[in-house]
Amino acid sequence: MSLFYSNAFEHSRTEVGVFTCGQHFRHRNDLILTVVDFGRGIPAKVKAFLSQFVDEARVSKLSGADCMKWAFERGNTTSMGGVARGLGLDLLKDFVRINQGKLEVYSNDGYAIIDEEGERFDNCSISFQGTVVHITLRCDEKLYRFYDEAEE
Repeated sequence: MSLFYSNAFEHSRTEVGVFTCGQHFRHRNDLILTVVDFGRGIPAKVKAFLSQFVDEARVSKLSGADCMKWAFERGNTTSMGGVARGLGLDLLKDFVRINQGKLEVYSNDGYAIIDEEGERFDNCSISFQGTVVHITLRCDEKLYRFYDEAEE
């Protein structure tokens, strides 16, 4: 999770910081974490990055959902500098799905919902400058494992 927080600071370029809160719901056995930044937003950052390499007319046609889907693909990153990147969102979505949780990300005019039913990327009718990440984790020690760990 610390990788996720460092990415929020690095990629958002927010001037006011990153805000987070969480709550454990004992009766449902869920832990819900929310992280909010008021930075550029994922679709804006993806479009700015891609416009360096792709024709501006093609980039301008990308929807918020298109940009969110691109950001969640393994190996895709808006970071420059030669360091291997592009695993954060992909690893987070795998961890949440494998452990029967839910990941919701709202940024600019796009959103992503990842859960045990799959991945859904769509556009919002309103735009939010920044990013809201809402993670629901089931609090059951029998569930927690990583992708490369076998089920017992």
